[in-house]
Amino acid sequence: MKILYLHQYFATRNSYTSTRSYEFAKKLIEHGHEVTMLTTDTFLTGDTPYKEVKNMKYYHVDGIEVIAVKNDYSNYMGLVQRSKSFLSYMHHAYKIGKELKGMDIMFSTSTPLTIAIPTLRLQRKLKIPFVFEVRDLWPEAPKQMKAIKSPFVIKMLQHLEKRVYKRAEHIISLSPGMTEGIVATGIQAEKITMIPNLSDLALFDLKKDYKMEKRTLAERFSLKDAFIMLHLGAMGEANGLDYIVEAAKILQDRKQDEIKIIIGGDGKSKPRLEKFCAKHRLTNVIFSGHVSRKDVPIYTSLADITMTCFKPLPILATNSPNKFFDSLAAGRPIIVNSDGWTKDIVQKYDIGYYVDPAEPEELAEKLIELQNQRTELRAQQSKIRNIAEEHYSAEKLADKVEMILLRSLERSNLN
Repeated sequence: MKILYLHQYFATRNSYTSTRSYEFAKKLIEHGHEVTMLTTDTFLTGDTPYKEVKNMKYYHVDGIEVIAVKNDYSNYMGLVQRSKSFLSYMHHAYKIGKELKGMDIMFSTSTPLTIAIPTLRLQRKLKIPFVFEVRDLWPEAPKQMKAIKSPFVIKMLQHLEKRVYKRAEHIISLSPGMTEGIVATGIQAEKITMIPNLSDLALFDLKKDYKMEKRTLAERFSLKDAFIMLHLGAMGEANGLDYIVEAAKILQDRKQDEIKIIIGGDGKSKPRLEKFCAKHRLTNVIFSGHVSRKDVPIYTSLADITMTCFKPLPILATNSPNKFFDSLAAGRPIIVNSDGWTKDIVQKYDIGYYVDPAEPEELAEKLIELQNQRTELRAQQSKIRNIAEEHYSAEKLADKVEMILLRSLERSNLN
């Protein structure tokens, strides 16, 4: 197959965000298919283009032909700035995509939902079927987050959502809750396949001990003999990280000085969190900044336990967060505070703990309890890794994506 892959925020391991599309595209190429990725350069700052033409950059990445629109984007942007970024990509994606010859099928992944617009336009222009992947339920997610308040805009986005679901040959969701959300729009469950976020087993090589790298980090952040909890990833409003720093304050007030919390990443809530820590003179919270994908295994290896944190909103309980599946790949126990799918996994396999998102004291109490169980936590590594290998490996999930694309192409009457 010649696959046109639309992902507005494609990233490689040289970046610091999700590499799901990179892993899938790479596996599809290994299986003999051709993949052209139509994206932006937002998360490609660590990669070198082989050509630049006006506002376009061209890359060869592990066999993937990447065409990237020059596009400014940041988690610090407001709604108006984000909308401009989305509109720029929509315009250029269609303009470039319509000139591509010989494509057999399109694979489009959200967010944002506006990826649906160039997808629908290109389907008509190129006369090819498409598979649509839903990583977040839009517009319900920004609606519940109150990021979008206009009833008119919400109604328009709901119309777009239903239209792209209807026109898709098949739909991929990332969690059971997302599947339920898609079905609620009137789509038959048979048209949807749940393929969760992946555990990159090749990146998390448990044979490496990262002894020197961990020693360097321990010295840099004054972590000698510390019990370490790690939250690594986005620092947006949806993550509700005030919960973690409030728990950190409780720990410091109780003089639990050996417990340290590393918050890695960046995002809109970071300045507020840093201000809170400065106000209360917290010495047990470390903001590491962005961590490249290649370095994530070092940080998870350093941690005794990880956390996946979200605000207590129903829509966020449907999430399939990268950090959660990275922890599985690393064999690290996980604390979750979202009463949804991740809680179900943790409890089903007994690989972590659930804490109430409205009670930061519960997190503080759990960390106090666990700091004397380091050996027991480390002993769970092989068990947790086996779960990642059996259920969430990139290779197995990429095989499912390939099968969906092949069957969708066979069923379609557009070719």
